[in-house]
Amino acid sequence: MIQSQTLRAAAMAAVFAAFAGAVAAQPPGDPVRGKQLYYNNTCYGCHGFQGQTGARNLVGTNSPIIADPKTFLAFLRDRGSYAPMIPSTSMPTFPAIAISDRQAMDIYAYIKTFKLDSPDVKDIPLFAKIQSSAGAPYKPGK
Repeated sequence: MIQSQTLRAAAMAAVFAAFAGAVAAQPPGDPVRGKQLYYNNTCYGCHGFQGQTGARNLVGTNSPIIADPKTFLAFLRDRGSYAPMIPSTSMPTFPAIAISDRQAMDIYAYIKTFKLDSPDVKDIPLFAKIQSSAGAPYKPGK
């Protein structure tokens, strides 16, 4: 079983590496066009409008899928082929006829503009009150 998973992982890495050459010549992409493509392709449905909500957060996760444009493109192209090895199978595959390499790089550029902007826990008054209450000794009848 472990050997089978290792072989699958090696195969996936080889496919991702094959895409690397195709993306290397690409300019980094245009985040303005990427924003429109992100909305047109309803990426926000799972990733939220700023990549912070929904089924799969894009910011603050250190995901290797968005670490570099080559891996991002390879993931978009071959997502369906590797669904058994990657936990969620709800992410669709986007072949080049659906989203061109250039468009994918624009989406990538837009995603890279996302910033984690959730407040620190200490800056949320209600949460601080809940934490304080949870730390207080239990008093029956309250």
